Amino acid sequence: MSILRWFLLPFGLLYGFIVSTRNLFFKIGIFPRYMIEGPSICVGNLNVGGSGKSPITLYLMKAFQSTHHIQVVSRGYGRKTRGHIHLTAEHEARDVGDEPLMYFNNKGTSDEIHVSESRKIAIQKLKRDSQHLLLLDDAFQHQSVQAGLNILVSDFNAPFFNDFILPIGSLREPRIGAKRANCVVFTKCPEEISLNDKEHYESKALTYGLQAFFSSIKYAPLRSIHGESMSKASHALLVTGIANPFPLKAHLEKTYNVHSIKFSDHHEFTLEEIKKIHKKFDTFDASKSIIITTDKDFMRLKSRDLFSELSHYPWFIQPIEMTIENEPEFLTLIKSYVSKN
Repeated sequence: MSILRWFLLPFGLLYGFIVSTRNLFFKIGIFPRYMIEGPSICVGNLNVGGSGKSPITLYLMKAFQSTHHIQVVSRGYGRKTRGHIHLTAEHEARDVGDEPLMYFNNKGTSDEIHVSESRKIAIQKLKRDSQHLLLLDDAFQHQSVQAGLNILVSDFNAPFFNDFILPIGSLREPRIGAKRANCVVFTKCPEEISLNDKEHYESKALTYGLQAFFSSIKYAPLRSIHGESMSKASHALLVTGIANPFPLKAHLEKTYNVHSIKFSDHHEFTLEEIKKIHKKFDTFDASKSIIITTDKDFMRLKSRDLFSELSHYPWFIQPIEMTIENEPEFLTLIKSYVSKN
């Protein structure tokens, strides 16, 4: 343990005690839980920062859209509003958050996306029957509501079983909290996982009573925000406001000479910043260059006061898809739960 961690240890122990006491009070019933009726799945993690929850939620939406009416409830991190909002086509990221807006753009005709600080209030307002499947985005620590199935998400490169409680590490609660989940999905895995690594992760997950699954990101072809055809570019300006843009940058560097501009996660772009980005792009050879951003970032960039500024430049979105190595087994687990509720 480093000297800094020794210094932070008392604060970590105090924080861990407070969180553990809270968890105990929920477990023994001092703090009440609202039991959700019908099939409901919580997608969450133990750590702060991006671990890949959004791609899992999108994956589940698409996997069950043909058989169920999907209802997604999220806090709506980064929004400038309060209270319960049922998303419509009129909402922007500042109203509802970038991730819920991304879910809305991928919803089926009968699906619903909701945001609320109180998941319980939002859920109680929903009309539900056996054909509805509720997905709770980032609600693992929100124990005042009890989902029927909990999926824990953990970054393969920073697994929860190697991490420490805040402020020593990045865990929101002690590792033992993983036992509340039904399975763990290790995200952002390398293309090839060694047998030793796989057995190690599976063994660690089993310590917490969890079945382990391994997922990775698949990058789809770039998509123009203006609907134009893809140019034969050799240079790219990558603009991101996500927690970890480095895997995306590494992917793009296989094709382009990449320059990057990195903002903080969920960053709210300003018109002045867009102009600075374009000023940087103007130093490139426009005939050989494009600007690339992520789907989630585009949710914040396409606001009414910014989009007109983007229209004069070749902006492209890098869509991503999630693949699960042992997908049939994962879907069997999820479908078995859903069919019984």
